[in-house]
Amino acid sequence: MADLAQHSTQGAFRRLSNELRSGSCQPLALGRMPHPTPRHGWDGIANTVEADIIPRIVLAHRGPPADGTAPLVEAALPFPDDVVRFTELILRGHMDTACAHVDELRALGTSLEAIYLRLLAPTAGYLRHLWREDMCDFAEEALALWRLQQILRNFSMAFRNDPGHTECGKRVLLVPSPGEKQELPYLMFGLVLVGEFFRREGWDSWIEPDPSASEFVSVVRSQWFDIVEFVVSGDKRLDAIASSIRTIRRESPNRGLGVMLCGRVFLEHPELVLMVGGDIASGDPRQGTSQAHNLIGVLTSRG
Repeated sequence: MADLAQHSTQGAFRRLSNELRSGSCQPLALGRMPHPTPRHGWDGIANTVEADIIPRIVLAHRGPPADGTAPLVEAALPFPDDVVRFTELILRGHMDTACAHVDELRALGTSLEAIYLRLLAPTAGYLRHLWREDMCDFAEEALALWRLQQILRNFSMAFRNDPGHTECGKRVLLVPSPGEKQELPYLMFGLVLVGEFFRREGWDSWIEPDPSASEFVSVVRSQWFDIVEFVVSGDKRLDAIASSIRTIRRESPNRGLGVMLCGRVFLEHPELVLMVGGDIASGDPRQGTSQAHNLIGVLTSRG
């Protein structure tokens, strides 16, 4: 299943690349990389991250989770300057150096979970910030976010290397909100990141990059999924999300399919979850699988 998820994300990137400007992507000039200032400061970057799909990742650190999970305050956690420098490595394609930096943080006592949530996720948000500020173009941002996905995959086995790890026999389908072509590179990174947390808990995760494609309906018809989770970047495509959810429920062989919705709009306005046909708004990725298991239990009890 991991290979299937990787194949779908790579296919999405290839399709996206065909629509990018012709010619090779030039690396971002060092002089154009903004150092955090009042205008391009960490608060602004954090707001960019929190305003969209990674709120569930960043907001998790505002306090300890309700279940008593230890907060992510560990040795050698990266500061904002580290995010800027790491972003520069990713934009320039210095993958060996970037992976070596992750290894250094691990050697200093930082867990991969903390690195994912405190370095890679903010880097994704910062890349998006640079694109929105016209400090890098779409092709550069898309390629850099694809490279971030590769780092997640490089450390995937280590991330799941938990002595208590067991296969749970559940399957989750992860999809972006429909029609988000400009946001697709950012959304795909979020999907892969969320998928890593599911896989660590023994789930099979399947990523489909385009819920409006005919191939998507074929997958929903032919495969059994316990949960579908939408990762949503805003509130402008709620009708399209509702339409996709109706299609999924109609075509899925699982009559008790659960639908989770990840996005700030659903956390702030939970009434929208039922409005679009979903079941629950997802939160902290460290608790996402527990939410999914609880949802399955509720739906099963309804019979």
